[in-house]
Amino acid sequence: MNKKDSLRQLIKTTRYFLESIIVKFGLWFFYVIGVKKASNIAAKITIFIGKKISVHKLAYKNLTNALPNLSETEKEIILNDMWDNLGRVIAEYPHVAHYPLERLNEIIEFSDEMIENIETLKKAGKGGIIFSGHIGNWEIGPKVFAKFGLMVHTVYRPLNNPYVEKMTAAIRDMNMITKSTQGNRRIVEVIKSGGFILIMADQKISEGEPVKFFHDTAITTTSIAKIALKYGVPVVPARAVRIGKDFKFLVETDKPLEIQRSDNLNNDVLSLTLEINRKLESWIREYPAQWFWVHNRWKK
Repeated sequence: MNKKDSLRQLIKTTRYFLESIIVKFGLWFFYVIGVKKASNIAAKITIFIGKKISVHKLAYKNLTNALPNLSETEKEIILNDMWDNLGRVIAEYPHVAHYPLERLNEIIEFSDEMIENIETLKKAGKGGIIFSGHIGNWEIGPKVFAKFGLMVHTVYRPLNNPYVEKMTAAIRDMNMITKSTQGNRRIVEVIKSGGFILIMADQKISEGEPVKFFHDTAITTTSIAKIALKYGVPVVPARAVRIGKDFKFLVETDKPLEIQRSDNLNNDVLSLTLEINRKLESWIREYPAQWFWVHNRWKK
């Protein structure tokens, strides 16, 4: 490594360290002032900053293309509420992590259908894949499944900052699987042992297949469909939507998607992947202000 590369690495390491101090203070501050104050403060900060950065234009473009019948006023309200929700998710992070399982019913509404569906999954005893999206507060899901005795392993992409990654992973106190070659092997191990994988299926990815999503095709992961078809496990939709602007949520776990099988495996994979996108799209149409529109999902 030459002097120029060494200097770049030193600058990056220093920046990461300083960022970790800020994040650590933020997590402590949001926790000690209580979830209500933290959520309200973070929402205001995120709205102020979010609407001034470049990705706000991307969010506006995505929203306009996906839901073209919206008026300018409706789009402004949705994007404002999107930043509001993101701020609340950030501030609620340490509170969600430390929230006791036995008290989750204080902040979460569970339908009888959801409880019945989870019990059915447990009785089947063959594991499966639960998919969700960045809607409402997506950090709530693993806590809910743990409450009902359905232990899941959450697949995620580690943060670029290793100090912040280590800090936030420790707070989560969940079974986590990183998106990597090693992580892929671990996913298969969990599935084969009868466990459940939780995957956010709405993110922008670089490897996948173009599959219809709203107005256009978007590069979409086919790994969920491939694993489900190969190992014969269910694909289960689940979401946690915010009720109003409070630390209150409605959590829903649907029945597994119907999986069609034919003599053409590739067609079956694409068909199931399309069904996953359609489910995500239906959720987003229902709660457009709670989805993170800054994902560059339609980048060609």
